[in-house]
Amino acid sequence: MADRWFSKRALLLHLLAIVVFPGCLVAWWWQVNRAMDGNALSYLYAVEWPIFAGITVYVWWSLIHTDPETVGAKAQKKLSQQEVSQLPEYAVVGERRREDEDPELAEYNDRLGELARSGSAKSWLHR
Repeated sequence: MADRWFSKRALLLHLLAIVVFPGCLVAWWWQVNRAMDGNALSYLYAVEWPIFAGITVYVWWSLIHTDPETVGAKAQKKLSQQEVSQLPEYAVVGERRREDEDPELAEYNDRLGELARSGSAKSWLHR
């Protein structure tokens, strides 16, 4: 539980939320004042900025409660190595090649096929 709130990733998310949320509120207050001074377009912006602040809180909360270790595991469960081996021959990239296929495209397809067969899920959380 403490890792969720005090990990390096969580502290960066806290810092981002501490900067963005008040920034949205300051922008909201600025647009309200401009709208009161007669700028009609600022009424629209005065409505948008609290929405952006709410989105900031929602995204912060969601990312804090997302477990980076299970994100890749969930994706890997959807298509396990056994399922990949049971795919028909034409569905696995790189298995069959036409004579007129571009060599660069064939190399790319082979790489995709290797990734599909390896069964290892990649995620931006593990970089």
